Amino acid sequence: MMWNRSLACGLAAASLAIAVVPAEALAAEPVSERTLGIGLEFGHGPGLSVKYEPAPTHALQFGVYAFDYGIYRQYALDHGNAYYGYAYGYSGFLVHGDYLNTPGVLLRNRGFELPWYWGGGLDLGVGAGAAAFAVHGNLGLALKIRPLPLDVFLEWTPRLWIVDFTQFHPVDFNAGVRVWF
Repeated sequence: MMWNRSLACGLAAASLAIAVVPAEALAAEPVSERTLGIGLEFGHGPGLSVKYEPAPTHALQFGVYAFDYGIYRQYALDHGNAYYGYAYGYSGFLVHGDYLNTPGVLLRNRGFELPWYWGGGLDLGVGAGAAAFAVHGNLGLALKIRPLPLDVFLEWTPRLWIVDFTQFHPVDFNAGVRVWF
């Protein structure tokens, strides 16, 4: 009985994955030749992620998401003072744009490849009656799944917020999933 449930769950998951991916995306074209990835990212809240790779070693990445924090914990440096505490009632949206360089692939086989990348970018955050700009770095891994045109990514993105306030957030991560066209 347990085997039948596992088989049914596996078939349901495979059917969902096939239904979500467009038929033309399953063509014989290699994943590495696709240049536009669109999906979801989960940094401070769910949002849209778009990545354009005009060359195998260079990419432009953009994202936008809304967030609403009733109470949240944060670690930051503010005017030279480090703190880890609570912030209250912060909501708004964040837009970011990044330039990324992919110097190599850590692992590669017939089923997947694991490239790493680094880069930097700019953020615009608007919320709670204030606006702020940030510069940030990116250090990330992307798991590219073959033959499906999917990638799953995880990035470390330390940020320095400037303009309305100045804070350094050394512990900031972003993750997501994209379908490539």
